[in-house]
Amino acid sequence: MQQITVSDYPSAAFTGDPVPLPEEPVAQVRLPSGDTVWLVSGYDEVRIALAHPLLSRDVGKHGPRAGTGGAMGTSRWDVRTLQNDGAAHGELRRLAARPFTPRRVEGLRRRVQELTDGCLDAMEESGPPADLLGALAQPLPIAVIMELFAVPERDREDFVRWSDRIVTLFGITEQEVDDAHAAMRAYLDGLIAERRARPGDDLLSGWLTAQEGGDRLSDEEVNLLAQSVLIAGFETTVSAIGAGMWRLFQHPEQLAAVRADRGLLRGTVEEILRHQPMGLFFSMMVARGELELGGVTIRAGEAVMPLPHAANRDAARFADPARFDIRRANTGHLGLGHGPHSCLGAALARIELEVAIGTLNRRFPGLRPVDTDLTALAWRGDRLVCGLRELPVRW
Repeated sequence: MQQITVSDYPSAAFTGDPVPLPEEPVAQVRLPSGDTVWLVSGYDEVRIALAHPLLSRDVGKHGPRAGTGGAMGTSRWDVRTLQNDGAAHGELRRLAARPFTPRRVEGLRRRVQELTDGCLDAMEESGPPADLLGALAQPLPIAVIMELFAVPERDREDFVRWSDRIVTLFGITEQEVDDAHAAMRAYLDGLIAERRARPGDDLLSGWLTAQEGGDRLSDEEVNLLAQSVLIAGFETTVSAIGAGMWRLFQHPEQLAAVRADRGLLRGTVEEILRHQPMGLFFSMMVARGELELGGVTIRAGEAVMPLPHAANRDAARFADPARFDIRRANTGHLGLGHGPHSCLGAALARIELEVAIGTLNRRFPGLRPVDTDLTALAWRGDRLVCGLRELPVRW
């Protein structure tokens, strides 16, 4: 059995460069936590695993530490959660998706544009130079998700701090993670009580009033949904905006093409999502019964970790997969998941990336990195969602 240690995954692994993985598409390895897990890296195998009825995300608090299984503390709640499977998950997913109608999400584009313009106004006024992470990649997704929940601006820094602790893998105690969960949960309890009494046009109110065939979401279910969306809703988008521009800076001919032709924006976003890993590890799953995957037998109770970022670099699915190519025709990447547990806010994430990257390059056609050695920039390698620490730019 291969032993995977933290040193096997240097910060370079988080830049999208090849990481050491078993040659087999499904192989049993030992993680830094000491847990044994089936690592799934082949495109076909990952796609199957993400939708397999015998692979469950409901790992619970006793699941392996590396991964997000049980990250929302679901074992403490006797309610439906997004970690559930089968009918319980389907019922919850349908109710949770009601406020995320395509029309509503597309209607947010104008507000995303306004928030982006505000971020870039401030960046232009104070710079150059500027840190693109601090000026745009971080404040924009945070503002979008906070407005979706109608969280008062004075409380937003608290959410950022709690989320940062929850997605940190190393160098943090379990008590600190538990405390962050507890603080976020308690705050959301207060917001939910307010929206029960006075519903508005925000996401919490939409969930509290959503119903299907007489089925409604309980306050506890709304709280867990909110925690999941709040954390995933801006951590991954922050990473994608910063890492996406970092990758475009490395390919100036493609960056010039994006600036000259707005029609290339959607393809650019999809290639960023395919090429740039949002996280090294993914949600841990557990086998609820014996199954065959990639030519191996996985027994009931064994842990399985699909790696979408590895699947997105599978040469059997993508021609020259290590090449960054905004004109790539062969899409179907797994950057936003697949199957019943695919990203609930995928459409909104794509809008944010399109607007942020498109507006940035339209307003600052001479935007360029301060440091020409982009490989020297520091990455955060201690988190479920990986990303740059900063991206200094000038124009």
